[in-house]
Amino acid sequence: MAINRRFLYAGLFLVALGGVLVAVDLAAVDTATVSSVLRLWPLAIIAIGAGIVLRRSRYALVAGVLAAMVPGLVLGGGLAVAPRYAVECGEHGAQSNSETQRGTFSGPATVELEANCGSLAIGTQAGSAWQLTTSDTAGRVPIVTAAERTLQVISNGPGDWDLGDTGRDSWTLALPTTELERMAMTVNAGRASIALPGATVSSLVVTGNAADVFMDITEATISDLDARLNLGRLSIRLPAHGMSGAIRVGGGQVLLCVPFGLGMHVEFTGTPREVRVNGLLTDGSIWENEGYASAASKADLRVRVNFGTVAINPIGGCK
Repeated sequence: MAINRRFLYAGLFLVALGGVLVAVDLAAVDTATVSSVLRLWPLAIIAIGAGIVLRRSRYALVAGVLAAMVPGLVLGGGLAVAPRYAVECGEHGAQSNSETQRGTFSGPATVELEANCGSLAIGTQAGSAWQLTTSDTAGRVPIVTAAERTLQVISNGPGDWDLGDTGRDSWTLALPTTELERMAMTVNAGRASIALPGATVSSLVVTGNAADVFMDITEATISDLDARLNLGRLSIRLPAHGMSGAIRVGGGQVLLCVPFGLGMHVEFTGTPREVRVNGLLTDGSIWENEGYASAASKADLRVRVNFGTVAINPIGGCK
């Protein structure tokens, strides 16, 4: 039986990539070990070169397998440890210059956040008032601009975000449950935990760059979701209400948890990618859960993945 080696090599690449991510998620391998092994990343280049040189020799199959699996292992390791580095960036120490600011929106509002290196926690509170508490190990305070229907918070760093030479921010934001026209947040080399019970958001935009972002929007009403992940991990507990949106992954891992009763339709594009549903590998470009056609509430997502993985209803949940 003839074997299409292109499909073989592509499959081995994805198996290697996904295997590392699964091993780290199940704590079979700790991220410190993976970080140490990643120092040998030049072996991926050597393996690819060997595959090219030996492609017409009797060792072509073995060289091709190595050229596919070694880069997959390296990329998988990089995706697994990216959230760890996001959490460890910047100067560690006691938080200082703690400040609390408050305000009230007079109508549907716009909220924009840009957090660099640190932690961001977002929740909700009844009414139309918001509250922001910030601190930083380097003593800096963010730039906050507030008006009747706008709130903008930007990390006050020395310019472009840096993984080692800046302080670590710690922000806690409570948003009102009154309507938000747009909520946009960017997390650079940090960790964000977002829970929006009771919130109503017309447009929710989330960008993670070398970040670990967790979103629980199960009890929120979201009309449109636009999420982008460039290295790291994005975990979303989807809302029970219908919604539409797009997710773009450039080297990372996305976890999607679908609540009971929600009809889910997902269209996948991009390559190389690995998609798992309930822990099982799937290679289709379209996935729908059972009962989608008759569901009262439906979610339609477009997911583009370039060098990444997507898990729908992963074993262990979204966390």
